[in-house]
Amino acid sequence: MRWAIIFALVSVLLLLVSCGSMAQECEKPFISKDGGCCLDMDEDGGCDTEQNETKIEPEQGKEEEIVVEETEPVEIKTVEVEEETVKEEPEEVDQKITGAAVEEITEEEIEEFEKETASIDGSDLLKQLMKTYTEEVESYKYNFNSNWYYVKGDKLKIQLANSKQFSGLAVNGTHYPVFYVDTIYMGLINKTTTGYCEGTDPDLGQRRCAELDIIDVPYELSYANYYTKRPDEWLFEVYTLDPEIKTETGYYYLGPRKVRRLEYKNGIQKIIMFYDEKIGLPVKVMVYVQDQFSEMWLYDFLSINTIKDKHMRHRTADEISSKEGFYSTAN
Repeated sequence: MRWAIIFALVSVLLLLVSCGSMAQECEKPFISKDGGCCLDMDEDGGCDTEQNETKIEPEQGKEEEIVVEETEPVEIKTVEVEEETVKEEPEEVDQKITGAAVEEITEEEIEEFEKETASIDGSDLLKQLMKTYTEEVESYKYNFNSNWYYVKGDKLKIQLANSKQFSGLAVNGTHYPVFYVDTIYMGLINKTTTGYCEGTDPDLGQRRCAELDIIDVPYELSYANYYTKRPDEWLFEVYTLDPEIKTETGYYYLGPRKVRRLEYKNGIQKIIMFYDEKIGLPVKVMVYVQDQFSEMWLYDFLSINTIKDKHMRHRTADEISSKEGFYSTAN
C-alpha cells in the first residue's frame, strides 16, 4: 500500500515537471495559449494578433505612399520635358526667321539676301521695263568712260572728256596742220558720224577752236570707232530672247539708286543687268563668258527727258552767245 502511494506521488510530480518545461518554451513577450505561443506585448494575458495586424497595415501604407511619391514626380518630369522640347524647337526656328527678315535685310545687305532667296521668271519685269521706256522716255543722257552721251530719237551726241587731235588733216580741200574734235554727232539709222571742234573740252576751249578756224568745220569719222552699246540696246536685246531663260532676283542699290537685277543667257554668255524701274533702262551691265567675267558697262548719271532738239545738232559760231566761255550742252 505504501508503495502504491509513493508511485502515485512520483507520477504526479513528473506530470508537473513536464507541464512546467512546456510553459518555459514560450518566452516573453510570447505566452502559451491553446498549446502554442502568441505575442502579448501589452502583457494583458491575451494574444495581440489583431493589434499586430493594425501595426503592420500602417507600415505597408507608408511603403505604398513612398512608392507613389517616387513614381508620380518621375512621370510629371517626363511629361514636362517633352512639352518643353516641343515648345522650344518652333520658337527657336521662328526667332531665326524673324531675325533674318528684320535684322539682316538692310539696304547694304539686301543684295546677298535676295540673291540667295529669289530666282524667278523675269518676263513680266521685262514687259514692264519696255513699257516704261517706250511710253515715258523721250530722251536720255549718261556718262560712260568719262564721256557724256545724249540720245534723242535716232540721234546721238558725244561730248568727249579729252578731245581728239589730228595732224596734217585735209578737210574739204583745206589743209589743217592741227585739227581737234571734241564733239561728235551720230545718226543711229544711217550710221553717219561727224566731228566738230566746239570747245567743250576745257583744256582746249572755244578760243583755241576759233584760232585754228575750225569751229564750224565738220570732219567725217568712222561710225565703228565711236559706237558703244547704249542702255536701250541692252533692253531690246534681252527682250527678244526666250522668256524661260530670264530670271530676276530682287532689288539692289547702286549708290542711292534702287535697281532690279535681271539675268539672262545668250549662247556662252551670261549677262547680268541692273535696271532702274522708273526709266526702264539698265544702269549697269556685267558680261560673263563661260562663267568667266569679261566686261562691265556702267552708265553713270543716267537721267531722262532733259534734252532738247537744239542740243542734238552742231551750233555755229554765230549761234553761240558771247557769254559762253566754251560750247557746252552737258547741263
